[in-house]
Amino acid sequence: MKNFSKPVREGAFSIETMVEKRRRFFERCTAFRLCHHELDVHLTIDYYAGYLLCAYYQNFPPARLPELVNEFARALERNGLPFRGAVKKFRPENLSLMRDDKSPEIYQPVLVLGEMPAPRFTIKENDWQFAVSFHEGHSTGLFLDIKHARRVVRQITKAGHEVLNLFSYTGGFSIAAAAGGASRVIEVDTGAKWLRWSRENQELNGVTVVRQRRDDAVQFLHKQKDAAFDLIICDPPTYSTAKSGSRFTVEKSYGMMVEDFHRVLRPNGHLLACTNYRAMPRKKFFGLFAKRFKLTQEVPISEDFAGDDYLKVGLFRKP
Repeated sequence: MKNFSKPVREGAFSIETMVEKRRRFFERCTAFRLCHHELDVHLTIDYYAGYLLCAYYQNFPPARLPELVNEFARALERNGLPFRGAVKKFRPENLSLMRDDKSPEIYQPVLVLGEMPAPRFTIKENDWQFAVSFHEGHSTGLFLDIKHARRVVRQITKAGHEVLNLFSYTGGFSIAAAAGGASRVIEVDTGAKWLRWSRENQELNGVTVVRQRRDDAVQFLHKQKDAAFDLIICDPPTYSTAKSGSRFTVEKSYGMMVEDFHRVLRPNGHLLACTNYRAMPRKKFFGLFAKRFKLTQEVPISEDFAGDDYLKVGLFRKP
């Protein structure tokens, strides 16, 4: 790369150190968080197979980004990581007020340096490939903070298991369950776009055991037979509204689903329950399931998120 600026150092964090600490992630995945608010509380930078996605909030001056991106590009290349280009995207504080498919131009990627990525390209995580995009509103198609939970799903899924993946998004958990040996995975989501995206991920990974249902996840769970699944995965958005008008909220709706989780799971079956809702205390979230389930593992957030504790992921077993 040419015409790089002088090295940038912000407080106790140097860009060189941040890249060096995350270098090891590239050994098993080509997408990870490169900067998790270390330089500024209003800025995150994600690395996707050579491309940087710089997401900035209201109080961050985007004019700073070219200088920062220049130095990240230098540090990446010094650590043997490819750099192809960087884009910036404005991120509102409250995503629940936005519709991804109707975002105005200000929320679309703007080139900062190098080349603009294709509308859809692939990254690697462990043995899997996932299609991602910077051009689909605020969602890239893969949540990087929850990669450990995908690995746990692969580990606990056994040959012949039947799995239910609620709020399935682009099907990352479905791919993990299939890799573990599941004979059938049913994924449920209200978004046709996410289900199509999931089928693309299935094709990338040669997965053929997934069946899809475009439905309200809470209602679909309630309609299932007793003891129908060995594993249920539930990773909902903090807020969502179905076409029926029903509204999912982490604090209320999860508690209403506990009895159905318990009824639909087979004896010794597992529930993987997740939320990224910061306002929900960790103890309160895990307590939602305490009457019916035993917490067997608290799955940590991926280390590239610098020890943040907003993500709660619990692996529960039905006694």
